[in-house]
Amino acid sequence: MMQIEEIREIALSLPSTVEVEHWGKPSFRINNKIFVVIQDDMSTITVKTTKEERELYTSMSPETYKIPDSFSNLNYMHINLELANKDEVTDLIRNAWGIVAPKKLSKAFFES
Repeated sequence: MMQIEEIREIALSLPSTVEVEHWGKPSFRINNKIFVVIQDDMSTITVKTTKEERELYTSMSPETYKIPDSFSNLNYMHINLELANKDEVTDLIRNAWGIVAPKKLSKAFFES
């Protein structure tokens, strides 16, 4: 199982990312746009995603990837860290960052 410190390390390694409290939970943002939130149970994170990516992951592995009830109209999904693959989680966090990061910064990061 991935540890919360690993999630924090991955998120904070991305350019211009800051950690900010969000409703009492750690969240990771760029330009005040959230891309990851650590949930209270400390074994679930919520990540920004695209509609297509969310549909793919939640249908492929519904016990690992879930659509939060209150987020059905937003492109976020929960990831159960006890079941998720570390490489997939890392990629999803990086992709989430890329969705909310300024286009020039995102392009420069992914092309490097």
